[in-house]
Amino acid sequence: MTTSGLLAVGGLLLLAAAGAGLAQDPVKAASATHKVLLENERVRVLDIHVPAGGRALTHTHPTGYVAVAMTDCHMRFSYPGGKVSESTLHAGEVVWRDPVTHSVENLGPGECHVLNIEPKDAQAAKK
Repeated sequence: MTTSGLLAVGGLLLLAAAGAGLAQDPVKAASATHKVLLENERVRVLDIHVPAGGRALTHTHPTGYVAVAMTDCHMRFSYPGGKVSESTLHAGEVVWRDPVTHSVENLGPGECHVLNIEPKDAQAAKK
């Protein structure tokens, strides 16, 4: 293989490793803000507290999940590739979110407290 071919393969491996690095469990990548309340073979429930002006570092939710706002939250989500969006949830509001890799910034004046309910794959749970 030529030197340029080796460099191309090496570049692809680095990109793959970077992508895999982005796929971080929220409890590990954002441990200051994300805690596990319950986990079993069927579901995981995360208790998320992001202080005003605080951030949850880049992490991945590999399955869709239900988000339950415990307080009013105004958040900015940043995604790989540079896309950014904002979302507001009101206390008591419940929404579905598709699988995602993102970081979160609390833009609100107070703490953002959310419960995430992450169902696990039913087939994997049977193994």
